[in-house]
Amino acid sequence: MNKVVTLDGLDIYQKNFQQILIRGDGRENFNKIIKENLSVSPPSKNLEVTNTDKYLFAKSSFDQWNLLYLEKQEYNNILINISKLNKVDEILATDYSYGQVYFEVIGKNKDQFLNKLTQFDLRPKKFPLNSMAQTLIARIECSIFNLKDKYIITCNRSFESYFIERLKDIASL
Repeated sequence: MNKVVTLDGLDIYQKNFQQILIRGDGRENFNKIIKENLSVSPPSKNLEVTNTDKYLFAKSSFDQWNLLYLEKQEYNNILINISKLNKVDEILATDYSYGQVYFEVIGKNKDQFLNKLTQFDLRPKKFPLNSMAQTLIARIECSIFNLKDKYIITCNRSFESYFIERLKDIASL
């Protein structure tokens, strides 16, 4: 964990999560296989997030889920999980851990800060708790997860330096 920005009522940390992208039909057999292999049920509604101590599991489209490991896993175990899932013809699992960068945004001023970087509506009416969105933040395509007291933002690792610089630029205003 690396602190990127600290202001009154705001902290942003860069995190090292691991992620699996899962594609499938979301039907009964899909849900059963996911639950058997990962011990967590996939969310059924589009843009819904299931959050446990170990996982952040989000449905990002009609046939795609993002599973973030919130606790560090042995890489071999992740590969074993991916291999088990890929044995089923209707499921395609891919390791996204090293292609993404992750940021945790916490504090009472998190909405005010992020509103300077995005036109996305962060109000609870439009972005409810335990949901996710795919939007532009600092002109970068990102996924943002709305959890109880924080946001987790993820974007492509190739934008890491640029994204950090935009966060620091806004913090210096």
